[in-house]
Amino acid sequence: MSLLFTPQQFSQVIDRLNTAWRVYAPHAEYRGGRFSDTNNIIYQQVNEWGDIVWKEKSHMSPNTLITPITETLFYFDKETIQIANIDTTPMLIFCRACDINAMSRLDYMFLQNGNNADYSYQLLRNKVHFVLIECEASFDNCFCVSMGSNRSDNWSAAVRFSDEGAKVCVKDPTLLTFFSDVGVPCDYTPSFVEENREVVRVPDSVCTDPQKIREIVTKHSLWQSYESRCISCGRCTTGCPTCTCYSMFDVAYEENPQRGERRRQWASCLVPGFSDMAGGHGFRPDAASRLRFRALHKVNDYKARAQRGEHMCVGCGRCDDRCPQYIKFSLIINKMTDAVEEALRQEESV
Repeated sequence: MSLLFTPQQFSQVIDRLNTAWRVYAPHAEYRGGRFSDTNNIIYQQVNEWGDIVWKEKSHMSPNTLITPITETLFYFDKETIQIANIDTTPMLIFCRACDINAMSRLDYMFLQNGNNADYSYQLLRNKVHFVLIECEASFDNCFCVSMGSNRSDNWSAAVRFSDEGAKVCVKDPTLLTFFSDVGVPCDYTPSFVEENREVVRVPDSVCTDPQKIREIVTKHSLWQSYESRCISCGRCTTGCPTCTCYSMFDVAYEENPQRGERRRQWASCLVPGFSDMAGGHGFRPDAASRLRFRALHKVNDYKARAQRGEHMCVGCGRCDDRCPQYIKFSLIINKMTDAVEEALRQEESV
């Protein structure tokens, strides 16, 4: 079913949805942006048409809703443990195709990696449905087409926003009652971005052996220039929709140190000390090696381990958007591929 809504009618639909769902969408955090007097586009609960930012790419991804930045897992009191309550009210998330595709990467990491499903993630994930926000055109730094994540059919409804209103295609029968009797029937099928200004070649496009790619890229000199440029701030990872690293710590209450809570909090493989072991040994002591680890994980190692036919990176370009040193991850991927191609060429000439 496809319907056309005015902004006022769409606000009415959101009001209806909020009676049974928690509705989230990109929302402007006033003057919370990276530069002076700019907004920060993050995912928050919305109540009307004007709350949704659809003309811009969100600075944070919807994974903040399913894997919160800081999350209490359980409370402890001497010898007892109480699992933290999790709001399992169904969630309806307005997001773009790349972010919907990112969820399959999170699903693997939290539900299948290590043969143990993450309890908190699983409870929330089963309640999540998506409304696809159609991209009118590619945004700056996006390379979703190159990563094959520009399209998705994993949505309950799809919407094409415009200044005059919104066209909505509803696929999930459970949503029909919320949209019916408000809009006007129309002919609408969602379309997808077919090209980006940024074009990326991944290493496995020139070599099908992930171990060989790893050996070539690990030893290559391309990382030397990033040792002085990358400041290890971790901004690229906080904006990434597929990053899953976190740190675990206990918080003891001052009034009674035997009581407290265990929390997990987002962490970053780019930050110094993340890979340190007991005794002080660190696997990746410098910025270049940490950046190399992240790049290989996103476009080689995850795919080789998961055997799912997809890279971890979905090409949203948020890492490029957020980097204070203007390091382009898309360019890093192309440099990696060029390095592999050159090494293979040299082997053939011997």
